Parts: sequence; structure tokens; C-alpha cells
Amino acid sequence: MVTGTLAMDMRAPAYVHLLADAGFDSIFFDLEHGVYDLPMVADLIGTTRLCGITPIVRVPDLRYGDIARLLDAGAQGVMIPRIDTAAQVEEAIRHIKYPPRGDRGAASVRGATDYHEVPPRELISHMNNETLVIIQIERAQAISNLDAIASVPGVDVLLVGPYDLAIALGAPSTTDPIVIAAMDQVVAAGQRHGVTTGTHASDPTILKGWHTKGMNMMLCGSDLRFLQHGAKAMLAGLR
Repeated sequence: MVTGTLAMDMRAPAYVHLLADAGFDSIFFDLEHGVYDLPMVADLIGTTRLCGITPIVRVPDLRYGDIARLLDAGAQGVMIPRIDTAAQVEEAIRHIKYPPRGDRGAASVRGATDYHEVPPRELISHMNNETLVIIQIERAQAISNLDAIASVPGVDVLLVGPYDLAIALGAPSTTDPIVIAAMDQVVAAGQRHGVTTGTHASDPTILKGWHTKGMNMMLCGSDLRFLQHGAKAMLAGLR
């Protein structure tokens, strides 16, 4: 099991150190719903690398400029929301990967190389092999196109966004049978194509259940959820 958590509002480097101390494998910096700008998240990415855990960014869309600069800053994976088709996946991979798989422009002496000069061939080989491509499955069309999406070379993870998926399917909650059935289809597609699957939840019991079913990337809560739950638990214990 690989664990991660969403960072949406916390901007202090100390927060990264606390998550590393807690034992998380990765931090997903959320530029879709979070408040981060590029300089802010670049600094946090650097701190995350120094802490020995994996910095991943959720970008708001498929804009090349955002993806390339975040990767140059040192992000080791990109999660892309609202992907519905294999053509969108191909576009994402073109932006994320260097030639020959993609068309990302190269920059050395950046956060991605820990500010070392790296020969071009070494840079391309390492980054193309090590940069994670995480596709979010959040809509009904994506469920219909799972095999096409999962079969695109270079896809590492299919990660379900259960809240958006519930909305897209007209379900009243993320635990509704129609959502569970769709998520089961994601697990099955990942197994057919050798692609890791995962999901996001704030309840560890839910995540354990999906791990039992075959998901391996568990995105656990967020900075705001941790603060909310911790504050409520403290007051409940006091009163």
C-alpha cells in the first residue's frame, strides 16, 4: 500500500515535516481546489523532497505551462482531474514526459535535479521512468472508457475521486451501490491492464476496504480534515 494525503491550505514547511514524521509516503499538493500559487508550492515541493517523501501535484487542467513548471520545481508525479478519454490521457503524457514519449521541454539545474547539472540523456531516462502519471476517474464517461484510458502506455495510476463520481452518477453519497459498482469497474480495469488503482477518503475503514479489493494507492484525508477532526476530538475530550 502507498499512502498519501492532500495538502490544500497549509503553507508552512513544518506541516510537511509533520506528515513525514507521521509516515506518509507522499503529499499531493492540490492546485485544483487549494490556495497554492507556483512559488509557494515550489518551496513546499523542495521541503518534501528533503524530507524523503514523494511530492505530487494535482493540477487544475491540462495546461502545459503549469505541468512543466511544477515538474521542473521537483514534483515527482502529476495527478490530472476530470479525465474522460484516452485522447486526454495522451495529451497529459505528452506534457509530462520527455521525448520520445512526450514533448516536454528540458531544463537542468532545477528542483527536479536537486539543482545538479545532469546530462540530457540521463535526465530524460530518469524523469521518463520515475515521474508518476495519475489519472483521476471522476465522471460517467470515464467509467465507460476505462479500458481505453488504462491501456494508454505511461499511465501509472487510476485514482477515483469518489465525491465527484457520486455527483456525476446522481448518487446521494460516495457509499451508494452505484458508486461502489463503478469503483469496482476501476479496480477490474486496472488489474486487466497492469495499472495501479486507488481512491481518496477521510475514513481509514473505507480505504482498508478498497485495499482489500485490490486498490493500492490510498489518499488519506487532507490538511483541513486533519485540523477539523483533531480540533473536534480535543474539544469532545475536554467537554
